Amino acid sequence: MKIQILEKTDTEIKFLLEDSNFQFANTLRRIMMSEIPILAITYVDFSLNNSVLYNEIIAHRLGLIPLVFNPKDFHFKEEHEKGKTCSMCEVVFAINKKGPGMIYSKDMKSSNPEVKPMYDNIPIVELFDDQRLKLEASASLGLGLKHARYQAANAFYRFYPSVKISGKINNIDEVIKSCPKNAFKFENNKFSVSLDCDLCKECLKVARPKGSLEIIGDNTKFIFNIESISGLKPEDIVLSAVDILKEKVKDLNKQVKKIK
Repeated sequence: MKIQILEKTDTEIKFLLEDSNFQFANTLRRIMMSEIPILAITYVDFSLNNSVLYNEIIAHRLGLIPLVFNPKDFHFKEEHEKGKTCSMCEVVFAINKKGPGMIYSKDMKSSNPEVKPMYDNIPIVELFDDQRLKLEASASLGLGLKHARYQAANAFYRFYPSVKISGKINNIDEVIKSCPKNAFKFENNKFSVSLDCDLCKECLKVARPKGSLEIIGDNTKFIFNIESISGLKPEDIVLSAVDILKEKVKDLNKQVKKIK
């Protein structure tokens, strides 16, 4: 199994997974989306809110604001006795603002200086004259399996495109122009396709004679696109997913041995 990084930014990563199968690829995708612990606001205590938005709407907005945090510094709240918390399982944010003016994510004051909103300019609510918002919001770890606010990333994959030519294509220029992704090239009497190809097969409709061109997805190679929608870096999300998968395999192995 091989991994080749194709593109990388602060919030996205694109890589090629080779010598694998779609069962493994889909398992990795699902873990990245729903089983990586993410810190998010789960409870909001309103002291005063006479803005135009109900408490529930503001609480919902706060819950979906991505938070920057170090996963090694936190554990699940459920690991404590019921009703008990600590600084390693909970972070409290406070907002106390008067109108007029827009309240942004940068106005959230954190009890932990290492934990903050990923973006400063996320609008929460606009206050007008004589309006005020005062609240405390508690953030804790959770999994995307339980709620969308804990989803670590948007993750998807597609098959690696492969070209098969039978005989001679009589209208190569027309085939090249038919691709909406401009993925085809014909150089040195060789026909090639780039990774931009999404297997839409528009080219097959114009290729003459019919059947002279075939585009298929290689089911041993997968192009992954990962976009972080949490406070974690995309590469950390991939590595965490691999570690979680390893633990799942270990647990399965233990259970199988018990059967013997």
